[in-house]
Amino acid sequence: MYRNYKISDDSGFMGIANLNKYESFVDSNWDFEMLKKRIVDQINLNNILFWSTGREDIWNVQVTTSANLASNNFYRIEEGLIEVTDEKLYLVNYETLSMAAQFKHIKLPEDHLTELYIELENGFYLVELRQTTKPTEVANKEDVDFEIRLEIIEDESDYYPNNFGNIFWNVK
Repeated sequence: MYRNYKISDDSGFMGIANLNKYESFVDSNWDFEMLKKRIVDQINLNNILFWSTGREDIWNVQVTTSANLASNNFYRIEEGLIEVTDEKLYLVNYETLSMAAQFKHIKLPEDHLTELYIELENGFYLVELRQTTKPTEVANKEDVDFEIRLEIIEDESDYYPNNFGNIFWNVK
């Protein structure tokens, strides 16, 4: 399965999330460090994988469950685990996570992101994430900017749990 998506990013961050389990509300007066801590905690609970894109843009994302990604060329790569519990993962951006962090009544996904889901069978997945171009180089708008490969894990004991201290590729 290959599927292509477009997602807007007005803050330089995006990700994939199990919105059935992701705990979004932080505080009505949250700051970036509080939200970053929440996101990293949720990464380590296998509820989200979230990364810095390097700049604001509308991104082309290709998702696959096949054995190999379409391209061997990439700028940077990361791997992590995520759990699927309601047969879907959603693409998310910083804007939607920050709104839900501040207001308890915001239910994710927000209306404008409801179509950005990936249908999968429930279970744990090893996720290989590749950014195909340098953020400082604006690519052809038809090119894929991010490739995400999801591989279901048959035996969780074969993998180390997520133990990240920061949002992927975030230098701050």
